Amino acid sequence: MHTYFKWVILLVATLSQTAATFVTYGMGPIATFYQIEWHLSSFETGLIVSAINIGPIFSMLIFGYLMDKKGEKQIIGWGSILLGLSALLLVSVNNYTTLLLVLVVVGIWYGSAQTGGSTAIVKWFPDKHRGLAIGIRQTGIPIGGALASTVLTYMYNHFYLSSVHLMQGIVAIAGGLLFLLIYQEPKNHIEVAGPTFTFSDKIKAIKNNKDLYPIYIVGIVMMTLQMILIAHFMGYLHEEGDYSLTEAGFYLGLVLLGGMIGRVGLAWISDQFAQKREQLLIIVMLSTVMFAISLPLILHFKNLMIIYCFLFGFIALGWYSLFITCVTEKSNPHYVGLTVSAALTINQLFIVIAPSLYGFMVTILSSHQLAMDSIAGIVALGALNLYRSTNKTCD
Repeated sequence: MHTYFKWVILLVATLSQTAATFVTYGMGPIATFYQIEWHLSSFETGLIVSAINIGPIFSMLIFGYLMDKKGEKQIIGWGSILLGLSALLLVSVNNYTTLLLVLVVVGIWYGSAQTGGSTAIVKWFPDKHRGLAIGIRQTGIPIGGALASTVLTYMYNHFYLSSVHLMQGIVAIAGGLLFLLIYQEPKNHIEVAGPTFTFSDKIKAIKNNKDLYPIYIVGIVMMTLQMILIAHFMGYLHEEGDYSLTEAGFYLGLVLLGGMIGRVGLAWISDQFAQKREQLLIIVMLSTVMFAISLPLILHFKNLMIIYCFLFGFIALGWYSLFITCVTEKSNPHYVGLTVSAALTINQLFIVIAPSLYGFMVTILSSHQLAMDSIAGIVALGALNLYRSTNKTCD
């Protein structure tokens, strides 16, 4: 029963993540709706997306700590329900400043889904299938984003602006209820009471775990590149390659599709070499660098771009599940949730910073490719740092 039920748990965790992401990634297309309705500038429109991504920075460490103490069921379930209820508050908002403040609150509740799904998978899946399971669960993020852009655009075109928030709220609440009804703590994971650690004790222990530092740096540099691709790849193709926005959107879609498959594929490959996940991560990072700097060579061959964009997405967005698996395996078993939360909180800072930082670099350098090459150089340094630390461990 336990063998089969863990796959049910994986399905529930994936659906719960999809429902939560439906709200957060949905703010991308919704920001455009507000721009049209409220006549917002590009900067004001961008702030709508930034506001919802700021929230998790304040909450993920707390949610991670609570999950280590209380388990995932109540935290993820009620977190998703409160996420949905917060989204419903947006229905009646008619002021820009109020919109931003409510979005920060919505983002705070998203922190529970962001942290909890990974820790739930770690409990249910042994090393053999852990990478694959985390990879499958991570597909909830691009699926949630794709569903949001399709469904919410339909709602906006056929009804009215507030209806999109109604749909967001219903989906998130349904995801939370599903998790509360079905998720169970694994019986073999009930731990014997050991020493109790305070929040500050655990934070100090995580801070002193130097094995995690090279992995944190991987998260920073790869998340920076990932967010730049999501936010600026269309602009790059449009300005440097004279692509129409429709064509550029198609190629970005291929990058995202590659990323979704990569999150499962790379994680599955890493399960076959469970002792060498870091080495695989180094190969993925160096491959990403090669793809980033070779873009000008492929840019004007549109048939080649189809394969290129898919493979670029496979590695440059697919790295994430492999990264999360490495973090969980280097964590103290007593506080996996808090360690994952710490890694995700650091990443979240760069999710907020990266798109505007790259935009600033493009303005200063007057070139998308020079800015892209600079970011690729930083990714290469992150890979070199991980290689050095991995070799030290082997010695």
